[in-house]
Amino acid sequence: MSDKQFESRLALIWWGALAGILVCVLGYWPLVFALRDIWDVPEFPPGGGLYWLAWILPLGAVAIIGTTVFAIWRGARPAAGGFTIGCLFTGLAMCAFGYSVDNMPYGM
Repeated sequence: MSDKQFESRLALIWWGALAGILVCVLGYWPLVFALRDIWDVPEFPPGGGLYWLAWILPLGAVAIIGTTVFAIWRGARPAAGGFTIGCLFTGLAMCAFGYSVDNMPYGM
């Protein structure tokens, strides 16, 4: 692999990761709160199956779709991998932060 190909793939990975972060930042919490509203999940106390399903379902969908695109579409592997990893790590951080906010009344 030449240096140009490596640089091109690395750029695709970074642009994919930045796109994944942006999509997650703009869409993850609204989707989680919409699922919680649809399923009538109480905000406090946090926990229970539907509570965690609302947080995990969007990330699971991104993981499944991203892995499928990565496996099938050879030309899009760098961008799909970067997008999936960027979105999942950002989503996990947002999930942890959201849980700590939901759990805050216990600490008061």
